Amino acid sequence: MAKTAHRIFAHEMRKISHPVFMDVAKYWMTVPAANFPSGISTSVNARDPVGLNRRVYRDVKESLLGESSAELGSFDLMNKGITILADEVRLISKARGEFEIIIDDVDGGIVDGAHTARIIAEANVTSAIPPEQYVEVYIRTNIVGSMITNIARGLNTSLQVAPKSIYNIDGVFDWLKEEISDQSYCELVSWKESDDGEYDVRDLVSVLELFNVIDFDNSEPKQPISAYEKWSKVLDNFAKDFEEHRGNSLGDSKYYKLRHLLKDALVLMDHIRRDFLEMHNQAGGAAGKLNIVEQAPARKAVFDYPFSGLPGTPYRLTKGATYPILNAFRNFVEIDEDSGEACWRGGFKKVLQAWKKLGPDLVAETYRATREIGRNPDTIGKNRQHWVSLHKTVRLAVLQDQLKALQKNTAK
Repeated sequence: MAKTAHRIFAHEMRKISHPVFMDVAKYWMTVPAANFPSGISTSVNARDPVGLNRRVYRDVKESLLGESSAELGSFDLMNKGITILADEVRLISKARGEFEIIIDDVDGGIVDGAHTARIIAEANVTSAIPPEQYVEVYIRTNIVGSMITNIARGLNTSLQVAPKSIYNIDGVFDWLKEEISDQSYCELVSWKESDDGEYDVRDLVSVLELFNVIDFDNSEPKQPISAYEKWSKVLDNFAKDFEEHRGNSLGDSKYYKLRHLLKDALVLMDHIRRDFLEMHNQAGGAAGKLNIVEQAPARKAVFDYPFSGLPGTPYRLTKGATYPILNAFRNFVEIDEDSGEACWRGGFKKVLQAWKKLGPDLVAETYRATREIGRNPDTIGKNRQHWVSLHKTVRLAVLQDQLKALQKNTAK
């Protein structure tokens, strides 16, 4: 792991030992803002220091530069300061108040106050920070393991941190990242709240939930509607499952057992969202007039299908209408007796063939639902009976194929 050294000049410093964790030391420094070093890692911070145009951060900058009504020299009294996790703090010169902090750029750095540090760094480049302005710097040494995550969670409370940002720090998504690392769309996924991805990690987790045959047996009517209805619940379940199987027992995680389905399931989702229009039109409908169909924004002209590489289209099926259809193909998932992992019954090629064959019926059912339940895609996405109905349609087809195969084998 890369380690970097940073110099800090403190007006005053206090070191305090921790009463419980004997290896942990706490340092409290009052540092001239103009002398606070730039370039300290923020990898353990729940939020990346972006969005500085928010009013609250503009106020911080004005206060720092002495452009607000606050008294000059009071910046450290109004600001929470900056908290850093470091490997070591070395005294360079007591007379100059000079210290060197050694930081692991992966498991250390600024854990709270990254926005303040960024504002100071930018101000040092573009403006002269008044010498009267100081910032409080809190340094913690020998913070390891889950304590890093807990500190990040505990300190980042002034603006609520999205749970996915905390989970991202804690490594909850690591195997998901690895699973799609060879795909071009990997860079399109947002793993924490400051990422600017077109897709969210919750998209991946919710798609996995649709094919979760461990919690949602195909022989039972219960459907994973929360995959659409309540992302937060599915995300929390995913994180809880990871925590229960962290480390050597990850292979027992139910979501990890579903991992080989993910890339194929995303491809199937693209096919459904794209093909729905043509299938509906071929049946005499007008897809462009359906509320469950959305039109690409003018700046893009067409929707892309990054998971499948299919050609773009000006219209696509909304997520609310897509999820119940996608969920129906859970009927093609089974648990391999030897590996204990989920796989496609008959292979994924057969699943795509089934979509082409069963798609018109599922499209027709979805269209009927818009007339009977409501035209709003959110209403369709949350209607339990609609989910059950589509699932039954595909299940019946799968059972009929199994019966035919059995009769064929018996005849031999």
